[in-house]
Amino acid sequence: MSARPAFTLEVGQNKYLRATADEMHAMLTIGAHGLDGLAPTVAEVILVDTSGSMGRPGTKIGAARRASAAAIDTLRDGAFFAVVSGNHEAAMVYPPTPGLAVATPEVRREAKAAVRRLTERGGTAMSTWLRLARQVLATRPAVIRHAILLTDGRNESEPAERLDAELDACAGFLSCDARGIGDGWASQELLRVVTRLNGTADAVRDDVDLVADFRELTRSAMRRGVPDLRVRLRLLPGAEVRYVRQVFPVEADLTGRLTRTGDVVEFGTGPWGEESREYFVCVAVDPTGRDRGEDLRLARVDLEAAEGTSTDVELPAVGTPILVHWTDEPVLSSRIDPKIGHHTRHLALREAIDAGRLAYESGDRAGAEQAWGRAVRLATELGNDRNLTWLSHLVHVVDASRGLVRLRERIDPRDMKGSQLSSWHSTLSPGTRSRRPGEGVGERLVAGGRRCSNCSRVPRAESRFCEQCGLPLTAGTSSPEAVEDALPSEALPEAFPSDARLLDASAKASLSDALPPEAGPDALPSDGPSDTRSSDAASKAPFSDALLPEAVPDVLPSEAPSNAVSRDAPPPEAVPNALSPEVPSDAVSKSAPPPEEG
Repeated sequence: MSARPAFTLEVGQNKYLRATADEMHAMLTIGAHGLDGLAPTVAEVILVDTSGSMGRPGTKIGAARRASAAAIDTLRDGAFFAVVSGNHEAAMVYPPTPGLAVATPEVRREAKAAVRRLTERGGTAMSTWLRLARQVLATRPAVIRHAILLTDGRNESEPAERLDAELDACAGFLSCDARGIGDGWASQELLRVVTRLNGTADAVRDDVDLVADFRELTRSAMRRGVPDLRVRLRLLPGAEVRYVRQVFPVEADLTGRLTRTGDVVEFGTGPWGEESREYFVCVAVDPTGRDRGEDLRLARVDLEAAEGTSTDVELPAVGTPILVHWTDEPVLSSRIDPKIGHHTRHLALREAIDAGRLAYESGDRAGAEQAWGRAVRLATELGNDRNLTWLSHLVHVVDASRGLVRLRERIDPRDMKGSQLSSWHSTLSPGTRSRRPGEGVGERLVAGGRRCSNCSRVPRAESRFCEQCGLPLTAGTSSPEAVEDALPSEALPEAFPSDARLLDASAKASLSDALPPEAGPDALPSDGPSDTRSSDAASKAPFSDALLPEAVPDVLPSEAPSNAVSRDAPPPEAVPNALSPEVPSDAVSKSAPPPEEG
């Protein structure tokens, strides 16, 4: 018997803040399990650029025809679908009138015959394509609504504001993946589309690759089982969420999606299949007047599935806490959570790729080689094969682990664009241990003592609560209900007072016990760094002052700087606006030909 479909949630953080710090960073890892068998009603719309430039060369429109046919073949029986031709206006390809067809063997044959008749002419106005997709998707009551958008050019036949307005209309109603073919399209435009519509953007390096890509995108849409999952944060009174970013599988700023009602902040995450995602959350709270030296619950994180989700889908029964513990001990506050450190390095990777692009376009080949060598080393360490593949088209890799590369004599503009889009793709952080609901969050007995089954920390013998994640420690496996019962009444949402205490005096960790065994009694320095920012820090730099894991020794010396800079990150002047949560402005390689019609 297959396992019940379920979502899991875990929080990664260093709960310790220096006494004056007012920002807590946390990583939310959400996993979806067993959704493949749900098979809700699904609707797919294929948006094919048929502007004049798609015929120059003709391999592009030919690839579009073949890829669209492959997507049609991949639709499961009974799925709703449509094909739209897009240039400076949108037109139905199949069915011939606005609406959705139902996939059957006969209907697929008719649709593929219509796709083979696609011709190219005119300009490019993507808002008209998305508007028609939204209109036809509204004709059927599908639970999952997805679009694939293919373009070879810039959105030059309409003002940018018109596309933005249509993206606002589509957001929350449909999801969209975008692909760029050729070298005339704009990275920034594709990123803007997929960020608003919960999708991915990628480049087609070889026209023949488009068939496999469309087939995989359609297969992924057919496997989705939940139309939306909302993340709800119940905040400590006086706290606020400054920003939220999705950091895996692709980076996207979600701050604009936040809604707040009282002390509850929510954001949607879009449709889900069998997958994991990670979200970086920054919660700010003034430490003035707050209790020191003990754990407070800064927020409680809950998940809620959207209307239309099968009642078989199981969600965590107990909210997961984001804790804060103000301390004067830098050894505690300077630690970097491995999940946050992992994505800090991914930010450094993206910065290095972009720094190399800027250097190359300015004629600085030595600077480009150095930056892309750094990117190769980081991608190797992070296991980011997607980025390594694109980087290999920019440089000859001599020694990936050391970042030794040689710049290629000629770089195809498509490879430059592809590496730029690829830099927004990351890898899952290490140590992810998402539990299925019902597997228990209590203690497991281990050799020589106990281990927290939520975060794997080995607690002190007298502890009643885990010092790392704040969950109660029990002998044996606990059910979610047992955990709820074990929490002190003031930790439950119904009460939720301003102190939100989770640990009593018997559970407070002494500083000497918190130090690693090799540190010794004299390891507490008088001052040191912190991994959080003061209240005047810009919210557009979620990782800019986070230390990389290797920059944090087990015991930090007293002379350690208060804000260490990643040795992997390029100098700030080399990457303008690199840390902004907004999509960076697009720059086309000087070696690229001017965009053609469309």
